[in-house]
Amino acid sequence: MKILVTGATGQLGHLVVKHLQNRVSTDQIAVSVRDTAKAADLAAAGIDVRHGDYDDLALMTNAFKGIDTALIISGETDNETRIRQHRTAVDAAKAAGVKHLVYTSFIDARPESPFTYGAIHADTENHIKESGLSFTLLRNSFYTDLLMAGIPHALETGDFGAPAGTGKVSYIPRNDLAEAAAVVLTSPADHLNKTYDLSGTPVSFAEIAAAIADATGKEIRYTNLPPEVHTGILASLGLPGHLVEALTGMYTGTRNGDYNQTSDDFARIVGHPPQSTEDFLRHALANQA
Repeated sequence: MKILVTGATGQLGHLVVKHLQNRVSTDQIAVSVRDTAKAADLAAAGIDVRHGDYDDLALMTNAFKGIDTALIISGETDNETRIRQHRTAVDAAKAAGVKHLVYTSFIDARPESPFTYGAIHADTENHIKESGLSFTLLRNSFYTDLLMAGIPHALETGDFGAPAGTGKVSYIPRNDLAEAAAVVLTSPADHLNKTYDLSGTPVSFAEIAAAIADATGKEIRYTNLPPEVHTGILASLGLPGHLVEALTGMYTGTRNGDYNQTSDDFARIVGHPPQSTEDFLRHALANQA
């Protein structure tokens, strides 16, 4: 069986490849990347590095040739572009004869999700189902890793701010999601046409602030920011408009309770529970005390 991971130079893709290396021989692994020079470490490890581009159907079809099971990792751009790119990737996989498609979706994959990227995932899920390919949809929750971006400010000021109200998010580490993807990729027959919600135990932002305080020994308090203030901060950082819109929507969804959900899908796939947010922060901040 030959397995291909798209976007393998990205953070999630690179971790998936590492987990695959622990499960199958190197000659069973291939990757598709836009810039092959950035995958020099993978090529040096004996992994089959292929040139692929979600904007080019012919190039992606060629990258998928000879592949049995492929992982399509969602890109990062505006909704219209990503929907088109994801459809191209699915069409290329079908044209190349890929037998099973795995896709990194989102736990709230619906067109009306306040987290605007949810519409991308809903469209891609539907396109995969309509393709006739066998599939597994991995509906990933938000990465615990994303919390690290706000920690330097929290350690400097004592305030961990977010416009989340009392809402909770079922954060899960990127590494755990990569492990789940690797398990599915190496045993696709066990996950035929399945949709999984991959999430951790929901935590509030007050609980996150307390976990940062416990990990560092510093006094950290949660500050419930007004939504418009938070959106203004994001815009001032020079982030793309589509990202500001998505992050603003994420917190709207958090306040609505959209991500306060639990599932045992991860444990059933991998055989152990995901790392808790508290444990992740404790290890990540071990040298910050």
